[in-house]
Amino acid sequence: MKHSDKIIHQMKVSIYTLSLLSFILFLSSCKKEIASEDIYGVWMMQEQTTTEGPQFTKLILDKEDYNWIDPVVSDTIFYYKKVVVSGDTLLLTDGLNYPTLCIIEELHDSVLILSHVAGFDKEITYKKVLDYSQGPVMPGSERIKASDLSKDSLDVIVKSFLVWDYYRYLNDNNKEARTYHSLTKDEMLQARELLRQYMTDGSLEKDQYNNEDAYPFDQYIRQYESYTEKGHLYVKVTLNTDIYTDKGCGYTVLKRDIYDVHDGGPSHAQATIDLTTQKVVDFITNGYA
Repeated sequence: MKHSDKIIHQMKVSIYTLSLLSFILFLSSCKKEIASEDIYGVWMMQEQTTTEGPQFTKLILDKEDYNWIDPVVSDTIFYYKKVVVSGDTLLLTDGLNYPTLCIIEELHDSVLILSHVAGFDKEITYKKVLDYSQGPVMPGSERIKASDLSKDSLDVIVKSFLVWDYYRYLNDNNKEARTYHSLTKDEMLQARELLRQYMTDGSLEKDQYNNEDAYPFDQYIRQYESYTEKGHLYVKVTLNTDIYTDKGCGYTVLKRDIYDVHDGGPSHAQATIDLTTQKVVDFITNGYA
C-alpha cells in the first residue's frame, strides 16, 4: 500500500469512527448505563425474531484481543480485537480499526438481546454459557480427529477476518506482495480435487523427497485459504490428522484461523495449489522436533 493510500485509509477510519462515536454518545445520553463486565463471556443464540438474514449463533466477547461472532448461514467468521460498552451500545473494533455498532436492547440474568449485529438490524436473543466477567475461563482442551468426521466435513474454508487482516499486514509492511482472496466453494472444490489427485496418482512420491510418509488424503482435516500474487490465484491448504482446541469451541474453530503446527511429522502437512495453472506447486509434511 502506498503512503498516500495509508493516509487516506487512516482519514476514512478516523472520520467514520468520529461519526459513530458521536452517535454512540447520543444514544448513551438517552438510555441506561450497562456495566461493561456483564457483557464478557460466551453467548449462544436462543432465538431470533425473524428467519430473514444470517443467524449469528455464538458470540465470544472478552477483554483480550480475540472476540468472535460465529454465523450459521454466512461462512465468514467475524473477528474483533476490541470490545467497548458505552451506555447501551456495544462497540466492536476490527483488526483494521473499523468500528461496528451493536445496540444492547436488554441485558439481565444471563440473557442478552442485541440488534444491529454485524449490520443486521433485527433483534437476536442470547444466553450466556460461560462467564468472562472475572477474566476468560480456561475450559481445558479437546481433540478433533479426522477419523471422527465424515468425509464431507474434512474440508473447511477459513474466512475469518483475522486471516484477512494478516494478508493486509503483509502488504502494508511490504513483506509479501500477496492479496487476500475470499475463496468460493467452487474454487475450494477445484483445489481439493487437484490435491486429491496429486496425493493418490503417484505425483507426491515423485515430486518430493520427504513426503513418502504422508497419510492418505481422507485422513487429514484440510483448511483452505487463498490469495492472489502476480496474476495467479493460489490456494494454501493446511492438513492435520487431528487438532486440539478449547472445550466447547467444536468444529467452528476450524473456520476462524489456520491450525498451524511446526513439527509432529506427517500428521501435519501444507500444500499450495495454483488454480490459474491447475497444478499443485508445493507439498511438504512436517518434520519432528
